[in-house]
Amino acid sequence: MLRKINWRYAIGEIIIVIIGISIAFGLNRWASGNKDRKLRTTYLESMLKDLDAETLHLRENIASFERKVQDIAAIRPHLYRKMPGRDTTAQKLFRLAQIVNFLPNDITYKTLVNSGHVNLLDDINLQKEIEAHYSNHPIIQLDYERQNKIHEKYFGDFIMYHVDYDAIYSKNEYAFFDKKELRNIINALYGTYNIAIKTSKSGIEQTEALKKSLQEAL
Repeated sequence: MLRKINWRYAIGEIIIVIIGISIAFGLNRWASGNKDRKLRTTYLESMLKDLDAETLHLRENIASFERKVQDIAAIRPHLYRKMPGRDTTAQKLFRLAQIVNFLPNDITYKTLVNSGHVNLLDDINLQKEIEAHYSNHPIIQLDYERQNKIHEKYFGDFIMYHVDYDAIYSKNEYAFFDKKELRNIINALYGTYNIAIKTSKSGIEQTEALKKSLQEAL
């Protein structure tokens, strides 16, 4: 004998199951969304720290380049005529051999891209601004590398083959100041230092603009 189905009870059970599943999915979505929001905040805060470090790095580099420009201003008069004080001026010349490098702080950005979490930044304009900032790093490095090329191709060879250290220490002679090659090297370095200063200042402006956008996004 067939049992009579209590449809009201059955429908009630189905509704309860559906509600339970819906609540479970809702909690899942909430937990996932909450996790994504926390991860997004972590990325933004970490990137802000990277940008703070980058700004400090660029400011220190600008100060280094400006000291080199000042050293060149002191060196130049000695390149065109013999003047007293070539010994102390030579120290400034040798200081120019110290290269200033740009070391981008982009760990958070690379982690964001490599992990596939870029979509956590739901603002497309913010994504574009971040990408534009970090794509500018190779341009900054290129302007810094100009000094490296002068050092590698010319300055290093000049110091090696034209500076007579025996004459410096035994006779206090600095004949290398009179060589045309040195004038060309100094003038070339002067140009690269000013380019690097301009590029670094532009980099700071971009960094500060991105920091403002990130702070607003938090």
